Amino acid sequence: MKNFSFKEMWQWENITLSIQHLLAMYAGAVVVPILIAGAWKLNATQTAYMVAADIAICGLATLLQVYRGRVIGIGLPVVLASTFTGVAPMIQIGSTHGPGVAFGSLLVAGIIMLFLAPAFAKLNRLFPPLVTRLVVALIGITLIPVAITNWAGGDGAADFGSLQNLIVGFITLVIILIIYRFTKGFVQSISTLIGMVTGTICAAFLGMVDLSALQSASWFQLPMPFALATPEVDFGSVITLTVVGIVTFIEATGNYFGLLEDDERLSEGDLRRGYLSAGLSFILAGLFNTTPQTAFSQNLGVIKVSGVRKREVIANLVVIMLLLGFVPKLGVLATMIPNPVLGGAMVLLFGNVLAFGIGELGSMSLSDDDSMIIAASIAVGLGVAVMPEAFSNLPAWLSWITTSGTVAGTIVAVLLNLFFNGLSEKS
Repeated sequence: MKNFSFKEMWQWENITLSIQHLLAMYAGAVVVPILIAGAWKLNATQTAYMVAADIAICGLATLLQVYRGRVIGIGLPVVLASTFTGVAPMIQIGSTHGPGVAFGSLLVAGIIMLFLAPAFAKLNRLFPPLVTRLVVALIGITLIPVAITNWAGGDGAADFGSLQNLIVGFITLVIILIIYRFTKGFVQSISTLIGMVTGTICAAFLGMVDLSALQSASWFQLPMPFALATPEVDFGSVITLTVVGIVTFIEATGNYFGLLEDDERLSEGDLRRGYLSAGLSFILAGLFNTTPQTAFSQNLGVIKVSGVRKREVIANLVVIMLLLGFVPKLGVLATMIPNPVLGGAMVLLFGNVLAFGIGELGSMSLSDDDSMIIAASIAVGLGVAVMPEAFSNLPAWLSWITTSGTVAGTIVAVLLNLFFNGLSEKS
């Protein structure tokens, strides 16, 4: 990628694109600390801290990836936000041993990830073009059920699947498509933002936008180390959260390769710097008492739709996330987008990631063996995404594989590629 430009960073077009990225990821990012805080029965003040600190630390974690240095930072427009893979482990650890053990074990897991990063980067030969392009397709196809769930109203919604929800999501989707079809240049690149804003306005007229949280949110909050609990360590909890970290390595790998252009390649050093940044993000989360992060595929979808792959745009996003983390009253604004609006936009975002992956696979000369690898990987990945409860009886040491359809499908792709093709480069 080209060198970073601070001058370009502050151009209004790039700031607008940054807001589009924010709206695509914000709701998914803040729901994780809300779920964990609720399960731990934290009070309103503690929950508000955890949510605000979460978005600020996600901003710092994103900066660690966008930055490209000699030791850390992959230098790609990767956005990090709270991972749903960490929800169940964090809830279980905090409920059993207390939040201090959850945060302390998360911090130690991040340190272990720093040691694992160089070794994991050496496994880049396990990700030839066939596997990396398949992983990108898996990211799209396994997230489409998430988009449809949001379109219908979101998990647990009392009006799930109501005609009102479906209409609002459909309006959002149609607006994005119309703008994308009949405009060009910058307006076309922010079609998702325009669609989401318009969809939210329509939803407001239907009484679907709740402003009560805006009144109760505070104006300023500074994340502080160990603000909620003094860190403690439990060996089993450290292992569990280290496994969560390995899952984020795999998810990050798919996003890294999905962001590349045709003539670009990732070296072992590139991957090592990216994984080291991921480990540091876990340490920050444990230190400031919030949740573990992963590369957010929502933002990969935004890039595929907008066609804009600038680090300057994501750097603006970092500034915005830090601002929202320090000023919770502003942060609440982004949470007011109704789920059906998010779902209508996500259908296109995730569908574009899937289309890109399929297109890249279609450009390859595939053998019958390769077709078998693709078939098995997509079937397993989609199966885990659609029917996760089918794997609920797996032993704890194995259940991490099915925490994500992308992870399950990627593992199948890597193993079958080794079985059929060995370590040969497929192009």
